[in-house]
Amino acid sequence: MTEFTVVDNAEALYQAIDGKRAEGYKDYELTVLSKSKLHLDELHDSEINLTSTGGTFSDKVAKIMTGEDTESVVLANYNLSDEASERYKKELMDNKFILVAAKDTSSHEEVNHLNAAYDEKILGKHFSEETRGPKS
Repeated sequence: MTEFTVVDNAEALYQAIDGKRAEGYKDYELTVLSKSKLHLDELHDSEINLTSTGGTFSDKVAKIMTGEDTESVVLANYNLSDEASERYKKELMDNKFILVAAKDTSSHEEVNHLNAAYDEKILGKHFSEETRGPKS
């Protein structure tokens, strides 16, 4: 289940991130949504996804041409109800941060079973053709 936490400033954001880490979330399971690009060095050196709803220059031009706002586009990724989407959009427009926490429930076990690099029987170098998984 995806959890959303709205915070007012960077200090509260750091506290919310520490709280999610204490709950067992990994950095790659966390996303910070903000209206503008974040310049927080502590987050740039982590696996936390930083998403600016302001978008790039081309996004801003497209916004003018289509009338579609970038906040709604970003929030559409989370399959929110219309009222929740509007509420979070308003929070972003008020320059607040939204911390999104989503547990990664996918299994990564197939890598251990299909990649020759993890096969203890193969010593030395291995080649891609030794991998038992699908070939690209």
